[in-house]
Amino acid sequence: MTEPRRVIIDADYAAGGIWWVDTKEERELGAQDPGRLLTHIQQPGGPPMRMPPLTPGLRDDLKAWNQSWEARDEFWNDAKARLEWEDQGRELAIRVQDELGPDGWEVLYWMNGRVHRVHPPGSWSAYTWRQDLLGYTHPDPRERAEEEAQVLEHLRMYQDEIGEDSAPTSEP
Repeated sequence: MTEPRRVIIDADYAAGGIWWVDTKEERELGAQDPGRLLTHIQQPGGPPMRMPPLTPGLRDDLKAWNQSWEARDEFWNDAKARLEWEDQGRELAIRVQDELGPDGWEVLYWMNGRVHRVHPPGSWSAYTWRQDLLGYTHPDPRERAEEEAQVLEHLRMYQDEIGEDSAPTSEP
């Protein structure tokens, strides 16, 4: 059985809200820019793989969701708004999985400090998901720092909600 292709619903400035997730092999071969357009990917030792097109409405909704993140700097300090936004990302991930189908595609999304998979269901720590799910042995130090910062921010928001006095300051 071949490894499924994976995409993740995630936001970034001036982006479309959906990204390829490199396989371990692609990563080790120094695959293309991880922010590349989501239309095709060059497979190691094989022809380019094409992603089935998403409906224009779904692509528009993904872009609008991504842009809503760009416009809401304040929600990093508002746990409720952040969770509502992450729930919208979960709903978009389900729609993407529905359009791609379950065979050969896995759609991931971020929520509550974890990376979740739509089908088959599963979730992994935001800090270790690349190693745990994808088998990456040496994460990019920049990505590790970004993931650590996201996990710490989620922990701080949670502690604020439950009234804890201090948040962790280093990796778990």
